Amino acid sequence: MATVSIASTRIGIDRVLIATDFSHQSELALQYGLDFARLFGAQAEIAYVLPTDEYSLAGADGLLEGRDAARRDLLALKSNLRRGAAYNDDTECQVTMLEGPVANCLLELARERRVDLIIVGTHGRGGLGKVFLGSVAEKVFRHSPVPVLTVGPNIRGRSKHPELRNILAPCDLAARSHRAVHYSCSLAASQHSRLTVLHVAEPAGEGMKIDPEHLEIGIRERLAEIVGDAGHNLDVNYRVEVGSTAATILNVAASLNPDLIVLGVRPSSGVLDRFMWPVAYELVRGATCPVLTIRQTQFVH
Repeated sequence: MATVSIASTRIGIDRVLIATDFSHQSELALQYGLDFARLFGAQAEIAYVLPTDEYSLAGADGLLEGRDAARRDLLALKSNLRRGAAYNDDTECQVTMLEGPVANCLLELARERRVDLIIVGTHGRGGLGKVFLGSVAEKVFRHSPVPVLTVGPNIRGRSKHPELRNILAPCDLAARSHRAVHYSCSLAASQHSRLTVLHVAEPAGEGMKIDPEHLEIGIRERLAEIVGDAGHNLDVNYRVEVGSTAATILNVAASLNPDLIVLGVRPSSGVLDRFMWPVAYELVRGATCPVLTIRQTQFVH
């Protein structure tokens, strides 16, 4: 099976995994997931994970009731998919139900099915309040070995015929951004999209003498080097802004109205992840389009 290669000019999205919990946000994730499957001719698998630890607190009857309710919801979902109701999509897909810790089950299923892309939705709330993502989406995009498309809380819907006409790829010049930029180039080439590669520079410190024009030229040249041959025949715009990273990216996104933001992220480091990944969290929380995260050490199947 062809797979995603994050350092090549080809995108190989052959199988996508879409997580659902039947909430409004997972409904949007399902719509976007089916859109992506259709764009790339991929097979889609929709997965619901029954959180047995939560239902077990209510006793055996609570777990049985949870299973019954989930089966009813899945049957309704299958019926809607067959009719095309609400989805307007004829993508080949299957529906799977699992039981256990939700994020762990999704990640394990992704590995077993050898998926090339995971799609999750998030309401933007977690155990520590509105600062962090919902815990399931958070763990999936921190630990997934393949790219993750996160549909955040500020996304209200999508058009009937979505396209990737405009892609925004923030790049901090570090190695973790290179793979994401190359992946963005591959997406842009496959969909004939306009690509904006953005670097946000920190404001100069007090007393520092820096020629802004000279600095911008140097950064643009560095961005072009990172893109390299992957940008051949692409409509690429190199942009340099100064300011707070997450806020500036969101401001640029508001002006460009991209269909997708592609972001490179560092490998998971454990308990400090929430404090090491502030840009990723803020982008997913604040963006009005999906955010595709790609870990620095992601591998191909």
